[in-house]
Amino acid sequence: MLVRFLANRAGNFAVGVAIAAPALLGVGGIAADYAIFFAQRSGMQEAADAAVLAAVREAGLQGWTQSVAEAVVDEHIATALSEDGTTAVYESIVNVDQKTSTVSVTLRQDGYGYFMIGLYLQHPQIEVTSKAALAGAERICALALEPRDDYALAMDKNSTMQAIGCSVFSNSVSAKSIALAGGSRLTANSVCSSGGYNGSNALYTPDPVTDCPALPDPLASRNPPPVGACNFNDFETDVSTTIAPGVYCGGIKITGAANVRAIPGVYVIKDGEFSIQGSATFSGDHVGFYLTGETAKTRFANSTTISLSAPKTGPMAGILVFEDRNASEGRQFEISSHEARRLVGAIYLPKGELLVKGNGNFAGASEWTAVIARTIAISDGPSIQLHSDYAASDIPVPDTISGATGRAYLTQ
Repeated sequence: MLVRFLANRAGNFAVGVAIAAPALLGVGGIAADYAIFFAQRSGMQEAADAAVLAAVREAGLQGWTQSVAEAVVDEHIATALSEDGTTAVYESIVNVDQKTSTVSVTLRQDGYGYFMIGLYLQHPQIEVTSKAALAGAERICALALEPRDDYALAMDKNSTMQAIGCSVFSNSVSAKSIALAGGSRLTANSVCSSGGYNGSNALYTPDPVTDCPALPDPLASRNPPPVGACNFNDFETDVSTTIAPGVYCGGIKITGAANVRAIPGVYVIKDGEFSIQGSATFSGDHVGFYLTGETAKTRFANSTTISLSAPKTGPMAGILVFEDRNASEGRQFEISSHEARRLVGAIYLPKGELLVKGNGNFAGASEWTAVIARTIAISDGPSIQLHSDYAASDIPVPDTISGATGRAYLTQ
């Protein structure tokens, strides 16, 4: 009987299944656990992303306060992650940074009753982080519009730029969209690149944010002033005088030790250079310069003194220099003056390069200055100070520059 019992194979499958059942249940349970775990983590990340974007948008409207951000985040999290009868507990941690126009959210889950993997998970069981910023909500002090190329904003040879109370942006998606070298330094409320940046982090304050969405041209909707018949041809002076608004065909050339003052109004520089050379001084309040034609560029030499503010009304209101949008790309507008301390308004070169050179002071005595150019190059040690004290000036600031508009985007 013993021999027959040992030789009998009947019921082997049932016995085997009974023995293997715990292991099979464990494997199946772990598989189900992992499916639930990853689905929960994905849902939490989506909830955190949506909540932080909403918080940033609301901050742009109500102000950058901790209480407002927390209320918006809590509402979104509660809506997106209803606990549907489980034991899971969700906790959100919100941080608001007004200086960089960012909000970050860390979302944690704990207490969910997993079948198996809960035994091995630490606490919290799941943690996700999301961070968002409001592009354009900060005041624009410098914006390079170039979409692709290296060195859209470049500084070298001990040059410095301070964007005081405002931010610096580059739209280029290049890994070297912003590049600092030769001991140069860039300080701003925030530095934002659509691509990457080159140069040690020690040269930037704060560290640049990368992969920012490109800012639209903030002055794209502004129409240029009308260009009529020539009022002046090949204007040139080396003596002190006063000049009047009008169309200057062939450009304006001021040389020697001339002290020239511009009467308020719009000056159209057509088919010629806007040139200030020697030790000349050029000044004017409520003046705007529209440059049209391929040869219409600026060239302000090192020993000159410049003091200008933009118009308060009319097509050039708030714009000090306006380049014709129909010009070819890459033309260079040079300002090397060692005393260009007062430049109140926007310098708008949608197709050109602003080149600031020489060991001088650029815009330091201005209530506000904004530079919007296709590319910006700063070399040979100038000290650039771009202020944003709009309340102290009677020159109107476009909403698209002053931070009255903005777009929320994820940075993490």
